Amino acid sequence: MIYSEHLPVTNADGVEEFLRRFERNGMMVIPTDTGRSALVLALRTLVRKGCSGTAWIPAYACPSLPPVFRNEGMRLHRYGTASDFRPIFPNPGPAKEDIVFVIHYFGFSNHRVLGWIRSIPPERRPFLIEDCAGSSLTESIGFDADFSFFSFRKFFEVADGAALVSRFPVQPELNPADSRLAEKRDNAFGFMRAGAFETGLCSLKDAEAELDRALPLLPRSPSFKSWEELKKMPFRSEALHRREAGRLLLESITASFSLNRRIQPLLSSIPDDAAPLVLPVAVRTNRDHLSALFWEKGLNCPSLWDLNPSLRFSFPSDYDLGRRTLGLPLPRREEMNELNVILDCLKIFST
Repeated sequence: MIYSEHLPVTNADGVEEFLRRFERNGMMVIPTDTGRSALVLALRTLVRKGCSGTAWIPAYACPSLPPVFRNEGMRLHRYGTASDFRPIFPNPGPAKEDIVFVIHYFGFSNHRVLGWIRSIPPERRPFLIEDCAGSSLTESIGFDADFSFFSFRKFFEVADGAALVSRFPVQPELNPADSRLAEKRDNAFGFMRAGAFETGLCSLKDAEAELDRALPLLPRSPSFKSWEELKKMPFRSEALHRREAGRLLLESITASFSLNRRIQPLLSSIPDDAAPLVLPVAVRTNRDHLSALFWEKGLNCPSLWDLNPSLRFSFPSDYDLGRRTLGLPLPRREEMNELNVILDCLKIFST
């Protein structure tokens, strides 16, 4: 399943129609099992193109990212992010042969980082990778860098499924999907659908930990079953639902004086091009208590993110943001009554 030619005509709202937009722009699209596999493919391609071996990544990033770069032999430099997620580089910043990795956070287009990319003179432009994994249903991103990658498994109950988008020809040297890991994730979703939330979430965490240990086996193809399921998924309606649900939740929070004393949304509005994965909020006190309230109701409210303590002094604002931020869950498309459960948890927390 390599999109070096043309994607077949399938469901006009599924994964292949979503990815065909990049093909129409002359880009190459390669399905993978995870975003990490896609990133490995991008890094190996850049090594062949003569990159310096130095990669710049934001200090505020998922802790699963640095091991991928190090496993590929990259030297890592960090850069800071402003409150609006604008990149802040030291002087001197990235060289032309370096790699700069940028992130679209939580289902929102990072307009400030796109503005920075578009402002770079061609003669000084480093190699650029856009992380669209947490914003994989957002249609306005993925076109500006040399590579972008998506992780659809974050948005749908599928065992795996991601993709790399490249401006360069890529040697798609992919290992087969890990059927055992895919089965473990499928079983976890089954537990959660049956109401055994804790068992399912623990199984999902075990699968993610196993993926972290499997870096030498990446990159891998997606499983056939997952990709066939993604072909049928309603990408546009899912994005619309998440946008509307996020707006309802955001309005409820901003209308509550007691909640505003305890939590602060990182974004003041949800733009028309957004497809939120979660609603990110900074919790002023008792972040773990709020997360536990959701857990008791069978909802996951993840931290975003607990960063390496070594960043505490070099990037204090990024480190502090990671210690305070949670991703509020959004109600599933078929169960909008979950919004009341979410609001009840927030009401208990605010009292």
